[in-house]
Amino acid sequence: MIYKVWQPDLPLSDYIKEMVYHKGHRPSHTKDRFLPDGTLNLVVDLQDEPKYIYDNLNLEEKQKCERAWFSGMHTEYLTISSGIDAEMMVVTFKAEGSFPFVNTPLHEFSNKVVDAELVFGEDILSLREELKSESKPEVKFKRMEEWLLSARKEVVFSGDVIPQLVQQIRETPSEVNLKDIAERSGYSQKQFIHLFKKYVGLSPKQYHRIVRFNEILEMIYGEKQIEWAMVAASCGYFDQAHFIRDFQAFSGLNPKKYITDQGDYRNYVPLK
Repeated sequence: MIYKVWQPDLPLSDYIKEMVYHKGHRPSHTKDRFLPDGTLNLVVDLQDEPKYIYDNLNLEEKQKCERAWFSGMHTEYLTISSGIDAEMMVVTFKAEGSFPFVNTPLHEFSNKVVDAELVFGEDILSLREELKSESKPEVKFKRMEEWLLSARKEVVFSGDVIPQLVQQIRETPSEVNLKDIAERSGYSQKQFIHLFKKYVGLSPKQYHRIVRFNEILEMIYGEKQIEWAMVAASCGYFDQAHFIRDFQAFSGLNPKKYITDQGDYRNYVPLK
């Protein structure tokens, strides 16, 4: 299996968390739960076999994904194809990073996966053909960077206040007071929520919950002996019942079941 992670330089590093290229992955299962991670993703499939999103309950095919697609911010887990023998390039945008490329209010894509050409135009499909023709991952990354730089629009983020506040939530989720953040933004509560949803895709409260959920995953992933009360308290929960409810809302699993079922990647849980 080939698995390469690419960290872009400035200015793209202001917007993009990472780019990943993988080929030849052969898991023993056919479906994964993808847990919300507080990012938005452009997925370019370099093979012609369609991938699927499944109903979370009955696991029936719900949506076919082909060629390239854009996944907005999600508040629930997705059940997706495991991508056996797939070849893909994935651009993971920071929460505050995709608007200059999409140039559409991001709440329109919340909890949705849409064909990439509907977001970026037909150019994304031409880029896909170029990426398919290149053999070296490094060349593919460079070509993707060139395309992203050409696709980026100049955007004034209301005085840069939204990116700063998103970063604050991401870096100290257990210490953040959203009411104080809204007051310090200089906007009314209503304006602040509107701008946050426009540039991030979710309300500040929803985004904060997802960041806190991922803080929990970071603490427990790969661990076998866990002090659950300590984890809950350190992530800002005052009681374990609230902690478990939030965890189940995002993952469809209770925390102990997640530990039992966890796979090779923190936000992907194999369905076996």
